[in-house]
Order: sequence, then C-alpha cells, then structure tokens
Amino acid sequence: MRFGLIVAALGIALSTLGCAPHAIGKPVVWPDPPDPPRIKFVTAFRTADDLDHTGWGRFKRALLGNSKDPGLMQPMGLALSDDGQRLYIADLGQAHVLIADFEKQSLKMFAGDETMGKPFNVALDADENVYVSDSGGQQVIVFSKKGDRLRSIGRNQIERPTGLAIDRARRVIYVSDSSNKKSEHHRVRAFSLDGKFLFDLGSAQAGKAKGEAEGQFYFPTYLTLDHDGNVYVADTMNFRIQVFGPDGKFIRKFGEGGDGPGFFARIKGLAFDGFGNFYVVDGDHSNVQIFNREFQALMFFGGYAQRIEYFDIPSGIAIQPKTNRIYVCNEFVSRINVYELFNTKLEDSAGKPSAPAATPRATSAR
Repeated sequence: MRFGLIVAALGIALSTLGCAPHAIGKPVVWPDPPDPPRIKFVTAFRTADDLDHTGWGRFKRALLGNSKDPGLMQPMGLALSDDGQRLYIADLGQAHVLIADFEKQSLKMFAGDETMGKPFNVALDADENVYVSDSGGQQVIVFSKKGDRLRSIGRNQIERPTGLAIDRARRVIYVSDSSNKKSEHHRVRAFSLDGKFLFDLGSAQAGKAKGEAEGQFYFPTYLTLDHDGNVYVADTMNFRIQVFGPDGKFIRKFGEGGDGPGFFARIKGLAFDGFGNFYVVDGDHSNVQIFNREFQALMFFGGYAQRIEYFDIPSGIAIQPKTNRIYVCNEFVSRINVYELFNTKLEDSAGKPSAPAATPRATSAR
C-alpha cells in the first residue's frame, strides 16, 4: 500500500514537471518608449524554493512539498560578496541575517546559533567578515565568514545604529546613528575595523534647528561609498543626500522633499553601479531613482503596484558592479527583487538625462 502511494506520488510529480509551463511573458522594463529600455526585471525570491529553478528542485517540491528553510519576513539591508554569489540580508522581522547562496541555490540563516538583536543593515570587509548593525543593542556585531562571533563595535557609543558602509582601503566603518526624535545625536560615526572610535561626520551648529545646517542630520539611515572613499548619507527626514570626504569634511548636498524626478519623500538604500551611476531608493515613492555623476536625474524604475516586478516599500539595495545586477529589498510584502541594467554604455551616464517614463507617485508616510 505504501509503495503504491509512493508510485502514485512519483507519477503526479513527473506529470507536474512534464506540464510545467515554459512560456516567458513580455519582459518588464524601464523607461517606457520612446526612450531605450535600460532596466529590466529578472526575478524575485522570498524562500530557498524561489532560488532553485532546476528540474530536480521542482521534482522535490512536487513530491515532498516546499522546503522548511526560513523565508524572508522584513528585509532591510543587503551586502553582496565580491564574486556576486552570496547575498547577505539583514532581516529585521527574522531578527537575523540570512544568506542567499546563488551557486548552491539556498537561503539559510547566517550564524544560526548567534543572536543578532534587531539587525537593520549588513556590510562586508575584504575577508568577507560580516558586520551587522543591531539597532536595538547599540552596537555593530562582527562575525567571520564562517559565522563565528568575533567582536562588537561601538557598544554604548551609538544610540541606534542603522546604516553601514566600509572603506576597505582605509579600514574604516561608518555607522549611522538614527537615534530618536528627542536626541541631539543624529550623526554618522566612524570607527576603525577593530573598533576604535575615530570621528563623527557633521557637527552641531549653535542657533540652528536640528538638521538644518549643512553637515547636520535628521534621522540619517543608509550609507554608501564611491570609489574615492567619499561617504554618501541618506539624511532621510531632511529629504536629501549629504556627501563627506574620507577626512570627514562636508562636500555637498542635493535633493529636497517633493514629487517628481530628483525629489525625495523617504530616502532608504543607496548604491553605485559599475558606470558610477548613483541609485537612491525611496520608500514612499516606492521606486529607485538613478542619477548620473553630476547628480542629474536619469530615470527611475519600480513604482507602487501589486505586482512582483514593482514595490510596496523598498528599502536596502546592492549592486554587483561587474554585471550591474541589482538587488532591492521589498520590505512589506517580503522579498528581494532582482533587476539588471542593460543596453547602457559609460557615455550614457555622463550624457544628457533622458526624460523619465512617468512622474514618481507620492504616497503617505510609512
């Protein structure tokens, strides 16, 4: 009897594989004609099953059901290995970092036996040691690539660590301190990779409201670095990006609150592609804006829609500079969306900005 059930299950599984649809729908790309398409949606994943597209993977799911591996709950921040094969995901809902291994087609807890508090973001050094901002524990926790806990950075020196960026050449880690509304410590702190405090980006200015002056912040969150080691700060509740040199000195700011290209509502993840284009995730506009090296708005992709190719609340972003494959957290309906920059040359980044496909949609605060 049991053997008969197994045979029947095998038959169902094989018939399911045989009937699996192979048709590929029309690709979703941005911008709309007549502009040439430059960003295309590739895929999305939430569980390990979404990463395994092999016939054997489909067979196992048909026979045994979905895997028991953890799925994403509230992905906030991303870090990509240098070879592009491993994506580390800070998942606030899981209270842990997950690792998507594209070669092994797996999604598992990283350092599963360790506690990580309230992980907001994640960064990697040159040895692929893993740095996790524990937004509830006032520290950055450091793990080896194998998942062994090494040390903590900034414990009791940071009120609410959120964004992370590592300058590998100078061996410096920058940590956003988003603090709270009543605190005066909205800042970005710089530490050596072994944990020594170095300096703060920006400073308070007498007679100025919180965050009003250049170099001041109001809820700084996500961070990124350019090739020269300049630090880009999402000054989220001031609706602007602020840029600092590796010496901590203010360089420039751009952006303001509003609708349309070049305006922001709730800045989240920041990243650069292989051409030096600058990507800014906006959680309220539910899109990602792309700027050239002169900070001119080139285009955006995404937008709010109840379709897998789009977003509800996007947050963290990571880009593989060699392939220009783009990974974006979708925070509410939890998943990682994957896109690709294509049909683009270096001169396209420096040239005259093309008209955006549409005006980004403003939404209420989230």
